[in-house]
Amino acid sequence: MNKKIDKDNKSFCLAPWMSIHTWPDGRTFPCCLWDSEKPIGNINRNSLEEIWNNDKMKEARVSMMKGERIDACERCYHLEDTNYGSYRKDINKRHADKMKYVEHTKEDGTLDDMNLHLWDLRLSNFCNFKCRSCGAGLSSTWFSDTKKLATNERLGSIGNSYYNNPHGDKALITVNDKVSFLDMISPHYDCVDEVYFAGGEPLMMPEHYTILDKLIELDRTDVMIRYSTNFSTLKFGKKNVLDYWKIFKNMQLWISIDGVGEIGEYIRSGYDDKKFEENINTFKASGIKPPDIGYMITYGVMNYLHLFDMVIDFIRRDFVDYQKPFYGNKLMHFSPISFPKYYDCMYMPDAFKKQFYDRLINFHNELVEEGASEFFINDIIPKLGSVYNRSISSKFDYDQMLECQVVNEELDKLRKEKFNEIFSYFPTPESFTNNTETYKLTEHIYSKITIKDSTI
Repeated sequence: MNKKIDKDNKSFCLAPWMSIHTWPDGRTFPCCLWDSEKPIGNINRNSLEEIWNNDKMKEARVSMMKGERIDACERCYHLEDTNYGSYRKDINKRHADKMKYVEHTKEDGTLDDMNLHLWDLRLSNFCNFKCRSCGAGLSSTWFSDTKKLATNERLGSIGNSYYNNPHGDKALITVNDKVSFLDMISPHYDCVDEVYFAGGEPLMMPEHYTILDKLIELDRTDVMIRYSTNFSTLKFGKKNVLDYWKIFKNMQLWISIDGVGEIGEYIRSGYDDKKFEENINTFKASGIKPPDIGYMITYGVMNYLHLFDMVIDFIRRDFVDYQKPFYGNKLMHFSPISFPKYYDCMYMPDAFKKQFYDRLINFHNELVEEGASEFFINDIIPKLGSVYNRSISSKFDYDQMLECQVVNEELDKLRKEKFNEIFSYFPTPESFTNNTETYKLTEHIYSKITIKDSTI
């Protein structure tokens, strides 16, 4: 087998050579975008060493070296096929120096040395939010709603499919429940370059602080620490996370937010818009470097048209550096919902997608009026264009839109919320049609979106 990876290899990813990703229930993967239904192992049943060279991991390495796409990586491939960035490309770029491990890979995919440079950790499902697109597996506060939806007669098979909790009668799930994962990773502190904390809500997990304390004890404050956090709190008991962040030399902060104002508070039950702004300003005033903040916006049916308003709101509240020369690909990132399927905007009526298109071709002008720099504009417009391109990559699906409506109505009853009042523009099932032409945006066409001429 040729172990020299061709630059045109659109399958290869370094993750199986250097990375480990864990879920609260013990499921283990090479990375966070790997199909969650196809784990390579489970730390409750297997040691990390066993997982490292089991059949699934070896097969993945062999296929990637051959340039063969594998089913578990479909999320990255789909993003790339719709002109979007991907985790595969990102990890290959950021960790290019780890390509040397490929040469040490045996013909059957075995890799004798276990160098866990990247830890991508969901240490617990503990979370104070219960976002509409989430569930009990990654949010402890979802537990009671999940139990009710799973047996909801109106939802029937929908409830059974999405809300049957595989963890039984337990709201809280942790990686340390059956085995000590923290003991498992202990031998790898000398190797780690990057630790990515997600959740649940990592800033509210004791395991998160245990790892940071260990890194400090071992004088490994050079390790890059990265986060996906809802940023609802900066304190855990007597601990203030800002005190930790001042110690570490490298940090990347991705704040997960899907909407602002009442839309944000509806989509992410537990979100407080005023508290969020307060925490942003506290962080910016702390002097912690880098002072810029990256936002991870998960988009789907409910916030698809809201994305433009979010960008404008972030500018007006000074959440983003919209006037400075742009550096890095960090300020705002849009990630699609693919599960539950009925929240995926690909299946919306085309008339709905056309509204997005019409706003997009004039959005350059809106940003200019808000004082945004060309650096900012040239970053955000293509990203929104990729959102649109993905949304039209599949046809309207009446059944999925009907499921979306029904699930939201049943959740509204449980949470005493009103979907139709907040999303008054959302089409009713009676109006679900697919009779509007959609337009494909391509990379070269973005240059035609100008201040004076907004036509495509």
